[in-house]
Amino acid sequence: MVVETKYKIGDTIHWYCDIDNEIHHAKVLFVNYAGAGYPDINYEVETVCCGESKTLFIDENDILEQDCI
Repeated sequence: MVVETKYKIGDTIHWYCDIDNEIHHAKVLFVNYAGAGYPDINYEVETVCCGESKTLFIDENDILEQDCI
């Protein structure tokens, strides 16, 4: 089964962080998905968030579209 994702490895994505109330961005390192039933897609990134370097998994639904930034 082929799951279509909006972004691929190397794309830059943006998301809003509720903890520090800022918009962050990073390049996608890996695309994770579970294709059973409704596909669950998230993107693995490394970024500095809340003063720490972190590996995060950003849900596809939490990514801000380019025209919303």
